Parts: sequence; C-alpha cells; structure tokens
Amino acid sequence: MALIIYVALELVAFNSPMVLATLELQLDEEQPAGTVVGDISAGLPPGVTATLFFISDHEGTGMKAQGIIETAKVLDREVRDRYNFIAVTMTGVTVEVTIKVNDINDHAPKFPRKKATFRIPEQTAIGTANNTGLSLSRMEMLAKRSPWRPGGEINGVLYLDLVVNTILDREKRSTYTLSLEAFDGGSPKRTDEMTLDITVQDINDNAPVFNQSRYHAIISENLQPGSNILQVFATDDDEGDNGKVLYEINRRQSDPDHYFLVDPQSGVITLNKPLDFEMRRVHELVVQAQDNATQPEVSNAFVTIHVRDYNDNQPTMTIIFLSEDGSPRVSEGAQPGQYVARISVTDPDYGEYANVNVSLEGGDGKFALTTKDNIIYLICVDRILDREERDTYELRVMATDSGTPPLRAESSFIIQVTDVNDNPPLFDQPVYRQVIPEVVFPGSFVLQVTARDKDHGPNGDIAYSLFQDQGAYNKWFSIDSVTGIITTHSQLDYEKNPNPSITVVATDGGKPPLSSTAVVNIVLQDINDNEPVFERNVYNVSIKENTAPGTCILEVTARDADGGSFGSISYSLSSGIKSASPSQFTIGKETGQICTTAVLDRDHGPASFDFTVTAVDGGGLSSVAYVKVDVVDINDNRPTFYPVNYAVSLSTQSAPGTSVVRVMAYDPDSGENGRITYKTAPGGASPYFTLNKDTGVISLSRSVFGKANSVIPMVISAQDGGGLVSLTNARVNISVVAGLVAPPVFEHAHYYFSIAEDVLRGTVVGIIQASVKTDSSRDISYTISSGDPVGYITVDPDTGALRTSLPLDHEAQSSLDLEVQARSGNPPAFGQTRVHISITDINDNPPVFSPSPYESLLLPEHTEMGTVVYRVQAEDQDSGANGQLSFDLFSPSGTQRTFSIDRSSGEIRLVGGLNYESTPRYDLQVIAKDSGVPQLSATFVLVVHVQAENDHGPVFDTLTYRVELKEGTPINKRFLQVRALNRETSGTGHFGPLSYHLRPDGDAAAFGIASDSGWLFVKSTLDREVKDMYLLTVLATQGHGQLKKTGSATVRISVTDENDNSPRFTQDRVFMAVKENMPAGSGFGHVSATDRDSGPNGRLSYRFLHPDRHFQINSHTGEINTKTVLDREQQSSYQANSVGSRWRFSTPQRHGHRLHHRP
Repeated sequence: MALIIYVALELVAFNSPMVLATLELQLDEEQPAGTVVGDISAGLPPGVTATLFFISDHEGTGMKAQGIIETAKVLDREVRDRYNFIAVTMTGVTVEVTIKVNDINDHAPKFPRKKATFRIPEQTAIGTANNTGLSLSRMEMLAKRSPWRPGGEINGVLYLDLVVNTILDREKRSTYTLSLEAFDGGSPKRTDEMTLDITVQDINDNAPVFNQSRYHAIISENLQPGSNILQVFATDDDEGDNGKVLYEINRRQSDPDHYFLVDPQSGVITLNKPLDFEMRRVHELVVQAQDNATQPEVSNAFVTIHVRDYNDNQPTMTIIFLSEDGSPRVSEGAQPGQYVARISVTDPDYGEYANVNVSLEGGDGKFALTTKDNIIYLICVDRILDREERDTYELRVMATDSGTPPLRAESSFIIQVTDVNDNPPLFDQPVYRQVIPEVVFPGSFVLQVTARDKDHGPNGDIAYSLFQDQGAYNKWFSIDSVTGIITTHSQLDYEKNPNPSITVVATDGGKPPLSSTAVVNIVLQDINDNEPVFERNVYNVSIKENTAPGTCILEVTARDADGGSFGSISYSLSSGIKSASPSQFTIGKETGQICTTAVLDRDHGPASFDFTVTAVDGGGLSSVAYVKVDVVDINDNRPTFYPVNYAVSLSTQSAPGTSVVRVMAYDPDSGENGRITYKTAPGGASPYFTLNKDTGVISLSRSVFGKANSVIPMVISAQDGGGLVSLTNARVNISVVAGLVAPPVFEHAHYYFSIAEDVLRGTVVGIIQASVKTDSSRDISYTISSGDPVGYITVDPDTGALRTSLPLDHEAQSSLDLEVQARSGNPPAFGQTRVHISITDINDNPPVFSPSPYESLLLPEHTEMGTVVYRVQAEDQDSGANGQLSFDLFSPSGTQRTFSIDRSSGEIRLVGGLNYESTPRYDLQVIAKDSGVPQLSATFVLVVHVQAENDHGPVFDTLTYRVELKEGTPINKRFLQVRALNRETSGTGHFGPLSYHLRPDGDAAAFGIASDSGWLFVKSTLDREVKDMYLLTVLATQGHGQLKKTGSATVRISVTDENDNSPRFTQDRVFMAVKENMPAGSGFGHVSATDRDSGPNGRLSYRFLHPDRHFQINSHTGEINTKTVLDREQQSSYQANSVGSRWRFSTPQRHGHRLHHRP
C-alpha cells in the first residue's frame, strides 16, 4: 500500500509560545496491526526538528518515540473511516495529525428481504416511478426482467424505484414476477438476489355493458302497480365493487313522475303507479347501469313501454264563459241566439268510446244548447232575460260517452244575469213637503229624500243633486249626493219666499245615465203657538166595494191660526181605537185627501174601517180626528153551492111531505144581493119531489112505493136578489130503498175533536165509525159532505179517519163544523153525522207594538206627579192566555221611582219629580209579555226629554231628527247636521258661540259630532242585525259657568238592511223517521232556517237541491211531505239535499228506529 503524506508547514516566530502544523495521512482498511502509517516529523515546520513528542489520546494507532505512526489494530472503514490526534514537541510546536481509512471491496450487497409483494394500479402512466421501499449500499444493480432506477442516495444507501415501461391492463394480465440482482463494482464483484411479486391493481376503467341497447314491452293501462314488466341486464369486466352493476332509472331524462321502478340489483322493471293511456301512450325510459366504484362508470339503455288502451275514462268538458272577464254571467240585454258559454267535449278514451252526447238542463227555458260538430257546443240565450225578474239561473251540462255501460260527466254552474241600465231611479214620492223654521243656520237638516233604482251595481248607484233653476231659491239649499239629505246652504228669508220649492234630481251611474226628479216643497215657519183644529172631530164616509184603487173618498181639513210656516198642515194616518193603521188607505200629506190604495172587498174583508187622521202644523203641534169608512156592498158575487153534489136515501115507506134534503148555496153579498132563491133547472125536476124556493128544502110530494132500488136525480139552480145565477148547479141523487133497508148509523150523532194548529200535514184528527144493523159486514164508505169548502180536512173513505190536508192557523180559523156522510149498499143508503173540530192555539205570535217600537216625547220640568204621560199600545194575534199581555217597565236604577206603568193598560205615569239639571233624559224600556208557554215578548223604547222651566238655552230647529243609514256605512261618513238657535245671552246684547256634543250613553259610542258645526258622523261599524235603532241625545251648550245654558234634541237613526247574511239552518243534518204505507201527501217533519236580515232580504223559501220523486217540501213553511206511498222493504232510507243543508230520511227499523207496519 502506498503511503501518501500531506505535510503543511507553518512558520512561526521563535519566541512564539506555540507553532501549529498539520499532517494528513491515509491507509487502506484491513491492514494488520503494526503497519507503519507515517512520521510526525514530516509535519513539523521547516527548520524545526524533534525526536520526542507528546500526543493526545488516540485509538487504533500507535507511535514510537521517534514520531513513527503505526496501526495498533486492524482498521475497518465501515466502522470508522477517520482518526485525529495532536502531537506536541518539547519546544511547544503542535502538529495536528489526520489519518483517513480507505475502503476496499470487502462486503457483498444485501437486500433487506429475499421476497417482496408490490401492487401497481393498472393504466399507470409509462415512466411512472413507484417507490418499492428497498435500499442497498451503493453498488451497480441489474433487474433481470424489468427496468429499475435509483430513487436517490442518502449516506451511501441507494433507494430503488420500480419504473413502468408499458401500459398495464389488469383485464389482460393481472400479475408479474420479477428477479432482482444487486452487484457491487469491486473485483471480484460481490452480488445479492431477491424476488418481487407484482400484482396489477384493478381500476374502474370499464363501464357496464348492457346485453342489448334497447328494450321493448307492451302492457295494458289497467296493469296493477307492483307487476313486473321486463328485466334489463348489464356486465362489467372490472372486479370487486368496480365490477358490481347497479340499475336505476335516469329521472332527469325519463319518467319524472315515477310510473316505473327498477330493482337496483336484478334490473327487473316494475309498475309503480297506475297508468293512463289517455295521458300517455308510450313511456321511454333511460335505464342507467353503473358500477359500485367510488367514481362509478355509467352506461345507458333505452326501454320503450307501449300502453294499451282500456275504457276507463269519462268524458271531460271544458267550459269557457264568453263574458268579458270569463265569469258565468250574461247581460239581461242579450238577445236570443247570443252565445253565453263555449263547451269543448273530449273523451280521453280511444275509438268509439270518444263519441260523446251533450245535454243541457235547467234555466227555465231561457237558455239552449247548439253544436255543429258534436265537439264544440255553445250555450246561447233562447228567450229574453230580465234581471229584475230573476238574476240567476242554475244550469247543468251532462256529457255521456258511447261506452257500455256509458260513462258520464256533468257540471253545474250558476249564470249571473248582469244588469243593464234599463230602469231610472224612482223617488218614493213625486212631491215632498217639509216645514222648517225660518231662522236656522246654514247646514241645518231639512229633509231626506230617497230614490230607488231596480238596477244593480253602478247602474243602481244613485247620486242626488239639485236642479239649477235661475228663478228658484235653490241656492238656499244643498243636498248630499250620497244620502239625499237636504240641508240649508245659506240664510233663509221668510219674507222673500215663505214657500221655496226645489227640484231634486236622482241620477244613476249607468252609461248613459238615467234620472228622475222629485219636487220638494219647503214651508218656512214663524213661531208656533196654536195647534191645528179639524172642522169635525169625527168623519163618516161610505164607499162601494170593488172601487178602483186611487179613488179619493174624503178630504179632511184642519186649520191653524198661526201664519206662515206655522200655519201649514200635513196629514198622516194612524191607528184607530182598536185597530192598526189600515194599509188600504193613504192620505195626501198636504191636501188631507184620503184615497184608497187597494180594491176593497166587503165580502172577504172588513165591512168597515176606523182610523185616525193626525194633522201636524209646521211647528210640530198636532191634533187628531176620527174617521169611519163603511164599505157598501155591490152584487159582485154569484151564489155558489157547497156542497155541489148531494146523495141521500129515502125509504119507500116515507109519507108525502117528508123533508128529504136541503141544498145550500152561499152568496157573500149582503142585503138583497145576498138573498138566495132556489129553483129546479130545466130537465132537473122530479114529479115525486118539490123544492122550497126560499129554504132549498126538497120534500117528498107523493109516494115512492114501487120505486125501490132506484135513484132519482134532480138539478137545482140558485139566484141572488140582484139576478146573478149560480154557474154550477147542485146535483141531488135520491136513492129509494126498500122499507126494510137500514142506512148506516154513526156511533155518535155529534163528534168533537181538537187539534193543535202546528200539526203536520196528514196528522190524524180523529176516527168516525158507522155500522149497518141488518148486516154489519156490508161495505161502508165515508165522505165529507159539507163544512169545509177550503179542504183543510180529508176523510179516509174506508176507515173513517179524519186527517189534516192543509196547514192550520188558529188565528185564521179557530174551528171547523163538518157534516160527514156514510154510504152503504146498492142502491146506496146514507147516514150522516156532524163533526166539530176545534183548532187549538199555540203561542206562535209575539206581541207587536203600534204604531212603532220607538217613540220619544218632551215633558216640561213642572209636570205634575200622577200625570199619565204615555199609553203603550200592543196586541198579540194569539188567543186566550197566549194573547193576554202584561207590561213591565225596565229601566236604569232610579227610573222606576220617577215613572211607573200599569201592567194591564200600559199607561205610563209620572210618579216622581223631574229635574232637568240632574236628569235631562230618561230611556224607558217597556217589555210586553204574553202568558203563553213558551212566553214571547217584545220591547218598546220611550225616550223622555225633560224641558227645563224658564230655560233660555239654545233651541234646536226640531225636537226629533229622523234619518236612515245603511248598515255598513263607511267610518267617518257625515250624515246629518243638527242646528240649534243661539239665544241672546242675558245682559250682553250679543250671541255667544254654540258647542255641540252627544250625551255619553250606550248609543252614542257608535257616533261622533263635530263640536263647532253640529255634523254627525259614524264612528264604528253599523250592523242592523246587532242593532237596528239608535237614539242619540244631542246637546247644544251656550255660555260658561253660571251663564251656561244647554238645549237638547233627539236623533233617531234607523239602520236599514243590506242583504249581508246567508240563511242558516238550525241543524246542518236532520234525521227523520216516517211510517211506511202512509198516504201520499202525509207530513212527517219540517226543517227551519233563519236569516238575520229583514224584509225581503230575510224572507226565506225552501227547496230541495235536486227534485225528489219521494218527497216534497213546502217552500214557505219547510214542512216535508211524502209524494208517494213508501215501502220499507223496498228502500229503508233516503237522503235529500237542500241548498245549504242535507237531511236523511229513514223508514224506522229495528235496532234503531222501529219499523211501523201498516196492514
């Protein structure tokens, strides 16, 4: 081994304490111990010599005394490759010695293990290096069957990477086995070998493949959900989850409504929900197969499913209404032939099932159906419409296909007849007259006029205005365009015109608008201190019946000593002593002329009328006169026979002179006009009988022996004293029977029955029985021969049962006296009996106050106690205890100590002192109760205003204001301006300002008043069904402190009805029981409904929603009757629907309602 010595010299100054030099030596590893490495002296600086050295600790080398370095042991470079130590001479020169150990090829390469397994994904890119985790000492390497390259060298250690040289495909080859040999560069070279097993890992590089790209199936539309249709199949060459195929339907591209399902494992397609051929005949499915990889591969197949038709669809109708807004309505001005609606008819079924026939029902013949192609139908107007006569029609369109059995569709709708402006507004009266004080402030209430328009909507909206006449004083007045309230507009002047007249124009909102006018005559008045005085206190007058309406029969006259407006008089009719104000008469408010408003019929109505006429002057003072009108009879009625047919039996043993029968004719006329004479009609006489012309009695004139078993007819006519002859003659059949033949004999000569007036139609009143002594088995039949011309009662001809056939009313007729005849044998023999039926009263009428349930009066503060201040009048149409009234006074605490009422007469007396300052107003409520069960009652309100003694406070232009407001009037709507006259303030010589306010009570909460102007306005919603009358006390205050004075007036507000409530049945569902085999027309129950509206808006009528062949309902009473004889064995229950409610009828049966069998 060559020794290479590197010597570095460094010269230092002699006197340096230390000279530093370096010496680098090297030798090969594995040399024996004692091998000389080098001499330290070689590292001394030039000129420096030494034979003795001091050295630091060292390992692996030794040193002789002369500085020779040799190995102390065999060195191993792999254990240690370098040695360092310091040598110091005696003179202090230091030498740093470094010995490097050189490597020799003394180790073979060695793999960490002889065999390894390695995984590489298929499709790895060529050139990709895969870390194997193998490492070797630096050497040359050779892979026998695959390329390798170093992955890097760290501290002489090589890390090997496996490099892919070609594309791997698991599906073609899944494993590789490589032998790896490592060898170094020595000589001789040393080697090591290992085996590497490579598994090609599967990646998801293959998509599933269907066995066919398109599948086909044909199924029926009535296939049940859950049924299998077909199976799709796909394979995937990958392994594991990459090759596991799952199926699903692509919902984005097909079948979004989920008609079909596919089993994700098996690929079986099943029906998920019912199909409809008419909606879709072919279903295209995109079935998706995907593997179970993390990033799955997907492939698609197409499935075409054809649906076969099945007849399962009824026709469909599309109705398009041809109105402007598409709603079901038509103008009342539509002419016949004008189209109302277009109906398109289709049947989703295929083929012959699509042929549809369309029909129209309802509409009372006002509408018709037409078509040209049996596909498009048109509903058109067939007859002229009139909305004011009828504004809605219910139509039903039915479409029936040609299937077997046929399927049908129907649609019901209501056609609204819209209004055209064909009716002008009409005032309640053509001329109005009103008296007001001359001295009133502008804005004072004068009069409210009312016009009504039969049209609807804007056509019926009325706006009021004053006709601008240059010569009239219409500038004195103004009118509210909505309410029709006329108020003063400027100062009035009695001297310029004491009787101003204005023309009010009512204009509707139609296009073009229609209008009408009314004249308002206004009388201005001075101070009023005289009441009107009639020329007579009692007027008597007569009028012939049947006089044409509008005939004036009397003119009453009253005079007033006052002048100007105070002397003007207006007349009105009021009730009589024991009767209400008659509706058959009217009186001219200004003329006092009393005229008829209807035809008077003395024969079927009152023979006389008594009533009072009230004359009121311009200042509100009034007086009363009594009028009695006698209705004079005229011969306007012919005699009428009742009964018309008579049948009697007569024994052959009867002696001449025997009275056989009496015919009866009636004539409602009186006097000579009502006197009746009888005679036999031509050809209607018999030689065996004579007729009394005055009494109508037919008597036997000679023996009828030998005429046994024969019937002798007679015909009788009647004539009244005025010469009128009966239109229908009486026919008498006299049955002549042998002397031994016994007629039927009733068990009683007189029968007495009673029945309540509210029983149902068909109720049994009682049973009469007759028998024949000689042969009790002979058939007997019964008939009502007289006593019931209206037909309230019927008799069963076989059983003798008397039943009601019409509704009874005790107030109209309290009893019936019938003559019932029993007939038996041939020729027949007759027996008779009399039946008295008392119709008992039920408490079905409440008390009614007259003339109105609200009144007010003014009482001076100094009125004496004990004075009768008012007499309440009320009546009850019921009889007995049901019509017996008593009165009670109900009022706030303390009022009963001021007023009392006589419970029998209704007289209200003052029993306490009046004090305006403490109580200026009393609201008295009088309750009238009858004595029926259940007890019915009504309430009367009397408002008493106290007039202060020597009061100089403000005075209103009228004591009571009366105004009407519609319910639903908008909040804050002004409707009336009250005005008070401001009197001169004492000692000041001038007028102080007025302030208005409402007395705070229950009624005042709904209204407000402007304190400076006196305008009343609505504060809360008005609902007539909650409260229909308000009585307000308006106070006008003048001055302050001790000079403060107050005047008051009453405002009576009537809330008029709007049709804002629907009828409501007392029960939504009613169950009724009816016996089988009852005669047709028998009543068995009734339904009732209420409507909170009043007048025509609250008048109800009943009807079934659909006509029923078994039952009928009384449109006025709601009573339900049978139309046919019912048989429980054929049908045990029925159901009927009304407009807004439903009822169920059943013939009673066991375990619920028991069946009532009739033999």
